[in-house]
Amino acid sequence: MIDSALERVPDDPWRIDTRGMLLSGRAEVRFPSTPESAADGFLVCMADAALVSIVGRPPGALIRDTIDDLEGDVNVLCQPADAPHVGAALAGWMRTLAILHALRSHPSWADDLEPETRIFHAADAPSLAHVPPVLRRELIDALRGRTTARFVPGALPDRDVPPPLEPMPIAASWSAGRPVSFCYPALRTESWWDVSIETLEAYQRQGHAARAVRAMARYMWRTGRAPVWGATVANIPSLSLARRLDFQEVGRVCVFTPPRDAG
Repeated sequence: MIDSALERVPDDPWRIDTRGMLLSGRAEVRFPSTPESAADGFLVCMADAALVSIVGRPPGALIRDTIDDLEGDVNVLCQPADAPHVGAALAGWMRTLAILHALRSHPSWADDLEPETRIFHAADAPSLAHVPPVLRRELIDALRGRTTARFVPGALPDRDVPPPLEPMPIAASWSAGRPVSFCYPALRTESWWDVSIETLEAYQRQGHAARAVRAMARYMWRTGRAPVWGATVANIPSLSLARRLDFQEVGRVCVFTPPRDAG
């Protein structure tokens, strides 16, 4: 089923989430049971991340049944053209828009050296004892293969995941001998990687996030992949940083999340 789904999800930057899920080794594909409905669409589900991407317009019952099987605060993604169909299946769910960006040309910073940055993997990871517990857990999970690829934060299920199909790199910007900003590929395809960036609160707006992203981009270029930057329209700091780094909009995706009072 993965191969059949990949044939219908090209390696385009605005499909980084869906294709990246399919290539992660962590995803399940759910097609409708009837051939005529299968042509309409299907769902890609990453249960450990409480993440679903809807391709096309599968039956509403399949959408609801798939999401009912998941634990945690689910993010459901779809293309804007399919949002009315998905919204009809998810009555009462909140909907927002995320903007996807890529570098349309070689940025001015591409060949610069980045001071006070370092790439590390699980085998040579620095101490993260100074990092707040939630972020520390996210980084440790990422190094072990459980990346968090979500536009809207929320609770995740407690699940084990298989080891990553390739080692997970994290780029960090350092201050006073400690890493304070962290960038890693939340998802990867053949040509693209999905930017995840987090900075300790005391070190925000000091250039650390930009340094970490630039360092990660240079590392990933050597693997043949270019960055994709996604953020919701409400995430003004993230969108502003993307523009400062010469990213330009290449697409949009709708994000559905459960009602706040959903139990």
